[in-house]
Amino acid sequence: MDTPTIAEYYREADPRKRKALLEQALASGEDMEANGIRREIWEARYKDDGTNVADGYLKFWMSMEFNKNAGSRWFGVKSAQKEIRKELDSVKYTEFLNKSELHKELLYRECCHLIKLYMDLCKTDRSYNSMLCGIITIKEDDAKAKLQKDIYKTAVCLPKDISMEKELELLTKAAREMYELQFPGEGGLPE
Repeated sequence: MDTPTIAEYYREADPRKRKALLEQALASGEDMEANGIRREIWEARYKDDGTNVADGYLKFWMSMEFNKNAGSRWFGVKSAQKEIRKELDSVKYTEFLNKSELHKELLYRECCHLIKLYMDLCKTDRSYNSMLCGIITIKEDDAKAKLQKDIYKTAVCLPKDISMEKELELLTKAAREMYELQFPGEGGLPE
C-alpha cells in the first residue's frame, strides 16, 4: 500500500517534482528500502544536467516506436535488438530486472508510469491527434484506435518480432494494464 506521497510520485509527470516527492518520502523515513530502490531507478531513468532533465525511459520507448516495423526489414531484427538493448542498458533496466523481486516490482511500476506518460502525451499532442499537418483534428474514437494500435505494435508485437519477449515482458504487461485503466471496458490490447 502506497503512502500518499508515493501515490503522488507515481501520478506526477514532471521529473523534478517526482524527485522532490521521493526525497520527501525518504526524509520522512517511510519504507526506506523501497524508496532507496525508487531513487536508484529515478537516477537511472532521468539525466539532469542542471537545466534540462532527459527521460531515458521515454527515449527507450521512442527507440522501440522507431523500430516497431523492424521484423519486416532486412537486418532489421539485429539492428533493433542492438539499439533497444543499448537503451535498456543506459537506464539499467536489465540490471534492475535481475536484482530482487522488489526491484522487479518497482521497475514494473516505473514501466506503468512510462506508458501512462506516453498515453497522456499522445492524447494532448495536436500533431498526434490530427492529419494534414495539424490542420484537421481526427475524431476521438480514431485517436483512441491510433493510440491502441501504436501501443500494441510497440509493446506487444515488437518484442515478439525481434525475439525480446522475455526482456520486455514487464513493459508489455504494463502496457496492457495501463491501456485497460485508461480505457476501461474496451477489451484491452489484443493478444
